Parts: sequence; C-alpha cells; structure tokens
Amino acid sequence: MKVVLDSNIFISAFFWEGSPRRVLERSIRGDDELFVCREILDEISAVLLRPKFGVEPIFLDYLIKSIEEIARPAPIVQPIPLVCRDPQDNKILACAAAGRAEFIVTGDEDLLVLTEYAGIKIVSADAYLESF
Repeated sequence: MKVVLDSNIFISAFFWEGSPRRVLERSIRGDDELFVCREILDEISAVLLRPKFGVEPIFLDYLIKSIEEIARPAPIVQPIPLVCRDPQDNKILACAAAGRAEFIVTGDEDLLVLTEYAGIKIVSADAYLESF
C-alpha cells in the first residue's frame, strides 16, 4: 500500500509500543510504500524538540534521517484548498496527494472526521492494521 503517516503516528511509533509502531514497521519491512514531505519532517522535528520529549538534537537528526531512508519523497508542489478544520493538517493531505497515496494513517480527529480525501482513505493506526 502507498501510505502517508501523520507526524503523531511517527512520534508514537518512536516512543511507545502499539499500533503506530506496527504501522511504521510495515514500511520498514517493505510491506508498504511510505511517502513523506519536508513539512511533515519539520513538524516531527518541532514537536520532538519540545521539553516534554527531551530529545537531543543528535538523536533527532538520526530519527529524521531514518525516516528519509525508508520513505519516498513526496514534495508538495501545489497547495490544496483548505479542507481540514485545522489548517495545519492540510500538509498531510497535500503530501498524500503528491505521493498518490492510498491511505493516510493518523491519530488526529481533525483528519479522521474526513474519512477520505480525493480517493485517499484516512484511518487510524488500528483501522489500518485491521484492513490486512
């Protein structure tokens, strides 16, 4: 499957066991084709640099480089119309459209309420795993 993971899925996968980690592991194994854009990587960086996580910059660089190694770039070449309740989430939709993804996996209710965008299914990590 072609998939885009929201930053919250990456962050959950990095720090905790559970469905988000299993979703990311599918891409690491090559079961899924993962797409990412610079905007998602920037959001992951900004969140992980918050004191709550206490991530050292050198470890953050390692995490970002690891994502870049397993994911295919899907640069956002044109912005999409504002679709989400939270305009910050439109980058996820734009990345998925650029990569021609089949799924967006997220834990964000502002995205999940859409259920689909331009033929791309928007699902939770649990729902994504249950589809196999």
